[in-house]
Amino acid sequence: MKAVSIKDIDNLEFWIGYIGVSYPNSCDEEDVSVWDQMQEWYTEEVDSWWERFTGYYEGVLMESDGYLDEPTTLVMLLGQEKTLKIEFHPGDTLYFINDEEIGSTGPHWTLQVIPYQKVEQLLTLEYGRQLFLLVLPLAVIKDGEKASVCEAIRAQISAYFSKDRCERIAKCIISGLAEPDDQTI
Repeated sequence: MKAVSIKDIDNLEFWIGYIGVSYPNSCDEEDVSVWDQMQEWYTEEVDSWWERFTGYYEGVLMESDGYLDEPTTLVMLLGQEKTLKIEFHPGDTLYFINDEEIGSTGPHWTLQVIPYQKVEQLLTLEYGRQLFLLVLPLAVIKDGEKASVCEAIRAQISAYFSKDRCERIAKCIISGLAEPDDQTI
């Protein structure tokens, strides 16, 4: 395991790559995906950083479906009895609570597994913004929550992205978090 701390990932390169790959089913009303939204910032430098961070190498997707034996891993305490572990593989991001896998953003994704209110509670912890954004891909929101969740996402991502783009990115993310029968904002 290549251990990283929250401080190691609190940079624009990480958030461009992470947000870009963490919402496989999120598109805005014009069918623009979160990945498409990140392309404005996805430079060769960002690509190189993200590949080093995830351990990507030519052929990893064919050899092991994008999984590594020793992935880049973040471990954080969420309270006295909960430990969050996130493994960043070249082809997937795996989420664990107390070593039990709870979610995945890769080809066999498991999303919408945590009620948004629980994710929002992370904002009260040390490194709350970062934890909120890290766990957000696993959230599920209900119809009545969309406007307030959109505002919360916009407020948190504005620490990394230009404010004029945050509204569109947030709306796009919301589409992937909404309950499956309600994908519009």
